Amino acid sequence: MKVLVVKHGALGDVVRTSYFAGPLRRKNGPDFRQVWITAPGAECLIRHNPYIDRIATGFDQIQDEFFDVVFSLDDEDEILSGLDMVRCGQVVGAMKQDGQVRYSQDASPWFDMGLHSRFGKARADELKKLNTQGHAGILSRIFGVDMVEPRFFGSPEIETEYSGFRNGACPVIGINPFAGGRWPAKELRLTELDLLIRKLLSLDAASRGYVVLFGAGPDRERNNALAHSIGDPRVIVADTDQSPLHLAALIRQLDFMISSDSLAMHLAISQRIPTVAFFSPTSAAEIDGFDRVEKVISLAPDYCSYRKDADNASITHGRLLDALNTLSNNSTMAPHASKLESPRVSAGK
Repeated sequence: MKVLVVKHGALGDVVRTSYFAGPLRRKNGPDFRQVWITAPGAECLIRHNPYIDRIATGFDQIQDEFFDVVFSLDDEDEILSGLDMVRCGQVVGAMKQDGQVRYSQDASPWFDMGLHSRFGKARADELKKLNTQGHAGILSRIFGVDMVEPRFFGSPEIETEYSGFRNGACPVIGINPFAGGRWPAKELRLTELDLLIRKLLSLDAASRGYVVLFGAGPDRERNNALAHSIGDPRVIVADTDQSPLHLAALIRQLDFMISSDSLAMHLAISQRIPTVAFFSPTSAAEIDGFDRVEKVISLAPDYCSYRKDADNASITHGRLLDALNTLSNNSTMAPHASKLESPRVSAGK
């Protein structure tokens, strides 16, 4: 059996969808072959996955092949137009029919909440807010496999480069406060970020640890400005702009991550780093925590509205610290340090 998995999408979506490569192989046996097609910028995120036989970044690279099943997980017009040139026995997921975007019934739990929902956008938005199922549970049924576990296969060479980053420091807490500018409402407000960092630095164990700020491009510049204003050498601004694999390798060194709904969050979850994730415009329910994530959810009426200007004022440093304390009290979670070794930190909500 030979299948094609189509997943361009956001980089974080590629990471969490790659969890299914192993279960697909185990379900279908040693003669099973799977080809994945993704965006060029996402290829590195699945390059080292041993369960994927081949990766394509364009439909022209596979137009002479036949696939028994195509799992079509993107619904953008450009991608679906490329799908038309693929020869296959069955499409599970999105497709073009009579010039319109359609999707198979077995993929409806996912696409019913999307831009091309058969119910229209208004109902799709309602379904997103009502949804209580995680991405892994929904896609497990689409792929026809058992529930997955998070797993990420990074570059061994790059991971070796970062292996000495900690240099005995403990705890090492990452913060990914921003979201690349596209989603302002996903971000942590600067005043709350400043307070969060200062509170973390005041922990009893902080003299032996670091706070690492993550962000690329303009977000990194904002992190640099904030670190300069705080003026504490324990605040480190990460430079991982070389590639997502550098980002993944550094995240692998953390004890805890505090993150917006972003690639950094997915890379932390996929590498089993205990994570505090905060949500305002997007769905917290859709994110699978695998018992290692504490979610801080907006209290505003427009939570999960997918509005770029959604109210994120209720994502406070106090709520994030409370969630971090919950994680730190679970000694089975942290790969490097079991606890923050500090009395419970309390802050204004």
